[in-house]
Amino acid sequence: MAGERSVPPAAARVVVAMKGHPGSGKSTAALAIASALRCPLLDKDDVRDCTLHLEGAAGGSGMLNELSYAVLWRLAERQLQLGLSVVLDSPLSRRAHLDMLARLPATLVVVVECRPGDEGVWRRRLEERGGALANGGGDGWHKPKTWAELESLVEGYQGCTDYEIGDVPRIVVDTTDPAFGAEEIAARVVDFIRSLLPRAY
Repeated sequence: MAGERSVPPAAARVVVAMKGHPGSGKSTAALAIASALRCPLLDKDDVRDCTLHLEGAAGGSGMLNELSYAVLWRLAERQLQLGLSVVLDSPLSRRAHLDMLARLPATLVVVVECRPGDEGVWRRRLEERGGALANGGGDGWHKPKTWAELESLVEGYQGCTDYEIGDVPRIVVDTTDPAFGAEEIAARVVDFIRSLLPRAY
């Protein structure tokens, strides 16, 4: 894990925004990054999981999904106002979501994009998680549980997830590379953040 000297100082309010499809390893990496940075981890799924009882009355899941993002951004804004950095775990599937992030009162916004290089490993992880979700119910009810469900979800995005992020710094990580576990990914991300901060930090 990243050592004490490599952690950005408290004066720098950094937003680390995870990006990637379901099952791509975002949550595991996000947990390690938040631990390395010693900062709050906010997960969109924690909000979305709580909307199950509203699903039938809200006029469609799209509205509840956008509400989940709105809550996530508000929580992030509050942490930043308190002078804290924050890790945001969400698919960040649309450019509008990134634009909302850019308006947060942060010193630096960094995107960590999780791109599994080994589709077989990705598929196995997704379906193992899907089996656990199917048996447990409750939390995660909205996540794809099979590879076919994921493919259908990605097809529904109609390519909107592959947007240009402009001048927002981004680091791409392969979450299926056996040489880079979650702690190694976190160390790379922390070093990347340090390289981007002004000398004053």
